[in-house]
Amino acid sequence: MAFGDYPKEYKPDVHGPYDPARFYGKTDTPFGQVKINELGAWFGRRNKSPSAVMGTVSRGEC
Repeated sequence: MAFGDYPKEYKPDVHGPYDPARFYGKTDTPFGQVKINELGAWFGRRNKSPSAVMGTVSRGEC
């Protein structure tokens, strides 16, 4: 993706106006539906940076 381009997953006719704060990719499996043998891979896909943690807390998702 070059500077100023939309993500390849964004489709204006499906999503409407572009919102840079929204993730347009494929959604991940919710934690409650993860199987025990997939837990390691699921946690590996999480963003564990301090800013990501604060974003989660500020959205009230924990």
